[in-house]
Amino acid sequence: MCRVLGCVAAQPVSLQHELLEAENPMIRQSEDHDSGWGLAVYSHGEGEDPTCVRFPDAAFTDNGFEAATQLRGRIFNVHVRRATMGGLLMENTHPFRLGPYTFGHNGTVLHFPRLLEMDVPKPKGDTDTEHFFNYLMSRLDRRDVVGSLRDAVIAVIERSPLSGLNFLFGDGERLYAYKLGIFELHWLHRPGQLLVASEQITDEPWHSVAQDVLLTLDPRDVEEPKAQRLIGDAQLERAEIVKFTEGHELRGEERGRFAAERAARMAAAE
Repeated sequence: MCRVLGCVAAQPVSLQHELLEAENPMIRQSEDHDSGWGLAVYSHGEGEDPTCVRFPDAAFTDNGFEAATQLRGRIFNVHVRRATMGGLLMENTHPFRLGPYTFGHNGTVLHFPRLLEMDVPKPKGDTDTEHFFNYLMSRLDRRDVVGSLRDAVIAVIERSPLSGLNFLFGDGERLYAYKLGIFELHWLHRPGQLLVASEQITDEPWHSVAQDVLLTLDPRDVEEPKAQRLIGDAQLERAEIVKFTEGHELRGEERGRFAAERAARMAAAE
C-alpha cells in the first residue's frame, strides 16, 4: 500500500504546506511508506508534459524532496510508496509517466502479469502498478478517458484479486482519482483548489470518497470534482477484494527485498 496526493488549482501553486508543514504532511506519512517517492507537476494544465521527479528512497530522508516542494503548477500527482510488488528501484517508483500521462497507485494487484497481453509494452520495472499503467496506455482513447479507465479496471477485476486500485491519473488537462478496495480516499475544496489524498492531510473539512467512485478534477473548474460511478454494481460484485497481510510488518530495505521476491514469484507463476 502507498499514499497519494493530488491537486488542481485555478492558478499555479506549490504544495509545500501539504508536503512538509500540514497537520499530517506527506513527509510524515513517508516514515511508514518508506519505499520511495515521486511527484509530477503540470505547470499550466494545458496538455503539456509534466515535470516529474522520482527517488527510490524514503521522502523523509530528503534526497531532493524539500527542493521538489518548491515546484509550482496547476496539476499535481504525488506519491509515497510502501512496496508490495517490486524492489526499491527507480523504475518501480511512482508516478509512472508516458508523455503527458502520469499514474500513481495505492493497493496491490496480485496476478498483475496477466495484464501483459500481446499489445501491452513490457514494463521497465516489476510492479503491478506499471503493468496496469502500460495496459491502460495501450488502450487509451483520449476522446474517452473515463471509458478507457473503466475498461482497464474491469480487466484487472477479470484477472486478479486485489487489495486496492485507488489511483491518480493525470492526462495534462485534468486529474482523475478513483477509489476501489480496502483503502480510503478523501477530497477537499478550498478557494481556488481541489485536493484528493489517501489520508486527510489538514484539519480542513475533507470528504470521503465512496467505493467505485471516480472523481474528475479540472483546474478550470475548482468548485468541486465531478463524481461518477465507474464500473457499476455488477462488476463491483465480481471484484475479489482481499486484505493482503504478507510482509506487512517489514520496513526499509527488508521490505524492498520482500517486494522484489514477491513480484518474481508472481511473474514465475504466470
